[in-house]
Amino acid sequence: MRLKHLLLGTVAALATASTAQAAYNTPTGWYMSLGAGWNHVEDARIDEKSSGVVTTFFENSWHDGYIVSGAIGYDFGRNWRVEFEVAYRDNDGHTYCTSSGSCGNTTSAELWELSQMVNVLYDIPLGGNWEASVGAGVGGNLVVLQNYDSGSIGFHSADLDDYVLAGQLIAQVGYQFSERWKLFLDYHYMFMDSPDFVDYLDSTFTYEMEKTDHAVMLGIRFDLQRDGAAPPPRVDTPRGSPKQFIVFFGFNKSNLTAEAAQVVAEAAAAAKEFGSASISVVGHTDTVGSNEYNIRLSMRRSAAVKSGLVSNGIADNAISTGGRGETELMVQTGDGVKEPQNRRATIDLN
Repeated sequence: MRLKHLLLGTVAALATASTAQAAYNTPTGWYMSLGAGWNHVEDARIDEKSSGVVTTFFENSWHDGYIVSGAIGYDFGRNWRVEFEVAYRDNDGHTYCTSSGSCGNTTSAELWELSQMVNVLYDIPLGGNWEASVGAGVGGNLVVLQNYDSGSIGFHSADLDDYVLAGQLIAQVGYQFSERWKLFLDYHYMFMDSPDFVDYLDSTFTYEMEKTDHAVMLGIRFDLQRDGAAPPPRVDTPRGSPKQFIVFFGFNKSNLTAEAAQVVAEAAAAAKEFGSASISVVGHTDTVGSNEYNIRLSMRRSAAVKSGLVSNGIADNAISTGGRGETELMVQTGDGVKEPQNRRATIDLN
């Protein structure tokens, strides 16, 4: 019990500290998510008590069940998110063994839970469209035990419930497949204070149950707000040779969108028309992420533009590439800001 209280205290401290830090970051908007998957309840002991004294106990196991969850959250930038999550878990009974050594099945029993959690998560870019997240949550959990085989093992009441303090640890991997949509696979480990069930027919009898859950879910997340204003429209040069083209990228992405590919094609056509001897491509990023990561991301962006130029007929050896990370911002911002106009690569015709 003391271990659970320590873990819950750690979760609460993490939530408080993370929210305080996030308050200084530029907000990047609301999102919502839905998930579903597999839920496993660890084998658990139920102590039967009479007037507070343990009279017997049962060792229980449960069939694997399912979980569905929904969350609404806020992305503060600088990799931090806070969300409110509601989850429903359902598992059927399997077997039990009493303290005297007799065993039987509890296939008629059903264990379901309804949890409400405030989660704090930290996102870690993995490159490309991939992202990992770790986090923790604290909240409450309603635990309901229905249709337990009371006649054969001594319970006086079949339906029992309790609402307890709970916490959870979260690990997640996500893939951004469009501007505002992300697929994710995550693991939740939920722990809680032991539910105490009161016998409805005889209140001198109570049942204390050990309870922990493991869940794996596949889900989808939708950003309710875009990552900032769209880049300004390109201004066409009225006459003569255009010298620079700008290609914009999505957040933490280095792939060319349809619009970006069109700009690359226009740059290649201009280089051919005006006989450019060399082309310089330089990638840039916004201020989200570490300097080291953003240098690598800017290099991937310049490499993607170079590949696009080569596919449009420009000789590979005529193109030089480089990456400046977040050191040369088009729009000056603080650290951890998702500014679309800073996520770019420039093409200079020489």
